[in-house]
Amino acid sequence: MSSVTLRRSAILALFVFALALGLAACGGGSSSSSSSSTSEAESEPSGGEAEPAAEEEEAEPEASGGGATEAKEIVAPYIGQPSPFPVTEKLKAIPKGAEIDYVDCGTPICALFWEILQPAGQTMGVKLERIKAGSAANTVASAFDTVIAKEPAAVIVGSITMELWSKQLKELQEKEIPVVTTGISDAEEFGVESPQASNANSERSGKLMAAYVVGEMAGEESNAVFYETPELSFTTILGESFQAEMENLCPECSVRIGKVGVAELGNTAPNTVVSDLQANPDTNVAVFGTGEIEAGLPTALKAAGIEVETLSSSPGPAELQYLKEGKSTATLGFDLPVLTWTLLDQAAREIAGQELTGPEAEGLGVLQFLTKEDVQYDVSKGWSGYPEFAEMFAELWGVKG
Repeated sequence: MSSVTLRRSAILALFVFALALGLAACGGGSSSSSSSSTSEAESEPSGGEAEPAAEEEEAEPEASGGGATEAKEIVAPYIGQPSPFPVTEKLKAIPKGAEIDYVDCGTPICALFWEILQPAGQTMGVKLERIKAGSAANTVASAFDTVIAKEPAAVIVGSITMELWSKQLKELQEKEIPVVTTGISDAEEFGVESPQASNANSERSGKLMAAYVVGEMAGEESNAVFYETPELSFTTILGESFQAEMENLCPECSVRIGKVGVAELGNTAPNTVVSDLQANPDTNVAVFGTGEIEAGLPTALKAAGIEVETLSSSPGPAELQYLKEGKSTATLGFDLPVLTWTLLDQAAREIAGQELTGPEAEGLGVLQFLTKEDVQYDVSKGWSGYPEFAEMFAELWGVKG
């Protein structure tokens, strides 16, 4: 495949990324969910191109009572450049023509994964099949029964609670069919190897966000609130990690947890956050477990006369636009296009019996802290730390033309 075609695939992936995240941010729901509730817990808890075949060791965000100085050291590798490219070694054997099934959870983000997977599949030369599962127990079970009957070479699953398909997972494992997951908490407990964007990734992000607050924002005078969305389990893991690391780095700082229900996203979330901040006027930093909480918030904060520094996670185009316009402080960017191509890479390696290495083996995606200076481009296409990711993967797969 030519480099021009690969660049077009990358651009398409980023465009779909922007569109799907925009839909997710606008999506919400008419029914109300859990309203904001907080609990005091004082003293507690643009991208470069890397050489794809060279393995880089990623800094571990660990600290203990070091304050702002140590916090700055922790986040330094994630400021001004992306974290290492996840794939470090060339693929030894391409499963050309093999069928790989993608089980779709039915949300906008899962539809996005499918759109980005397709050019990856074309580049690798495999046959991708989409199996729509939804999120209900009966539809999930039916979808996985279909997969088992088809006996594909590998299966990719995104954001479907493990308990809903644990029985079928055992059957797939008995048939020695590789299963690759993303965005599913506790997947390792069910025998899934190297789950992507799972607990380890969320825990790392939570620690990094705490270090950024202490090292780059309010320092040792931080009075922070972390807003989680209980229905999205990864935000709970993020919140727990954030709170614990705040205690490690800054015992004198204050931190509490706020809750924004999933039905409030793109709907009443700004009102929930504003009400919470009005009830807790000493708060000087607001941190969001998902960037979708921030949708519509700058206008609501301005109307309420509230000034607070903000830090979000996994921003979509709308959140990046806020950053570009100076309406938010910072965000921890997560490279979704690279993650999606990594899922296919992992499937191919498991089919070939090739051991995973580097960040891919640890399930760690590409992260970078972004501020206004980092997003002076057309943010409607989202963010990637490695704009040439399609060509990088093609080289790793030995199919670069």
